[in-house]
Amino acid sequence: MKAIMAKPWRSVFSPSEGHSITGDVRIIDDFYIPQLDVERRVWIYLPRGYENSSKHYPVLYIHDGQNVFDKVTSNGTEWEVDETLEKLSIEDESLETIVVAIDHGGNKERNNEYNVHLNEEYQFGGKGEYYIAFLVETLKPFIDSQYRTLPEPESTIIAGSSFGAYISLFAAVKHQDVFGKVGAFSLMMWQEQGQLIDLITSRKINQDMKIYISIGANEIDHPSNNKLVNDLAALTYTTLNQSGAAENGVYFDVVREGRHHEDTWKGLFPVAFKWLLQ
Repeated sequence: MKAIMAKPWRSVFSPSEGHSITGDVRIIDDFYIPQLDVERRVWIYLPRGYENSSKHYPVLYIHDGQNVFDKVTSNGTEWEVDETLEKLSIEDESLETIVVAIDHGGNKERNNEYNVHLNEEYQFGGKGEYYIAFLVETLKPFIDSQYRTLPEPESTIIAGSSFGAYISLFAAVKHQDVFGKVGAFSLMMWQEQGQLIDLITSRKINQDMKIYISIGANEIDHPSNNKLVNDLAALTYTTLNQSGAAENGVYFDVVREGRHHEDTWKGLFPVAFKWLLQ
């Protein structure tokens, strides 16, 4: 079996290319995903104090890794998670967190892997269970073995946007013994036939779980489609509460000027992150 090596980002990318990565970010260019028989880039951000302490840290797992730290690899706008955590950790050391970002495999495979069920009309999805199994059975055990983590669910966050929000919430509800906190930005559910709602109603939500859900009031330009995605996000919020979530365990954020775009998610991330962690 090939050794897995995380390299400093400067040994993977040339600084002359204008990369916007901040802090101690390391990259595994070819992490093998046995559940899907593919290799993907995995990014690992280590907190400011990591190298000079023996402290153990919470871990945030986040999808669409191309857009998390770097403008060059993004689709034009990055989330600036590295800059945000560098700033927040100066203000409050308790917010220091390891971040593990997983690249998607291009738009087609992203749609397939971030959806559990096959959308027969549009012919995508169906690989989500394999992707979730990778996170639970392969990636998290590797991260916990290589870095000083707090491995318990109350210190393990899973987050993403759009279909990444969907797969995050699905994974967390199914594996409440692994993921105790969820960031679901612009939660998209139009593509499925109620399977997430069915899953939530079939599982009692742990009282310790914290779930952040956002949807933009202007999420989608088409009025009827915009109403649909807003209604489905609201239904998810209601169903989580009816399924046992703690009174203050779900934060439902209807963003007045929110759009389906990284600019919106970047702006929401600091508030959502602090609420989930504190």
